[in-house]
Amino acid sequence: MTPEGEPIPIACSLDAGSLAERIDEWRALVASSVVEVEADATSVRMVLDDSPAALVAAASLGQRQKRCCAFFDVANDLGADSRTLSLTVPDGAEEALAAFVVLLTS
Repeated sequence: MTPEGEPIPIACSLDAGSLAERIDEWRALVASSVVEVEADATSVRMVLDDSPAALVAAASLGQRQKRCCAFFDVANDLGADSRTLSLTVPDGAEEALAAFVVLLTS
């Protein structure tokens, strides 16, 4: 919800060129720093390797994704034995998340 109580639109503010670059960034993160991707209808959880670079890259990319796709909830979790980046979407955005997961894993 926005401060005015309106629902956040399920939309991305990136133009086509910026979107292509962002997709490349996500694929690079998954290829270099993600050891497992778990997804369901409304969330995707990426388990990161234990390098400091993976954590920094995931936090930065997650924050930038939140800026252009405000409907994503983004969280970094630092557990005793793992580090994860999770993206969650509200009901009604399942197709957007499914397309995102395909981009991550293709």
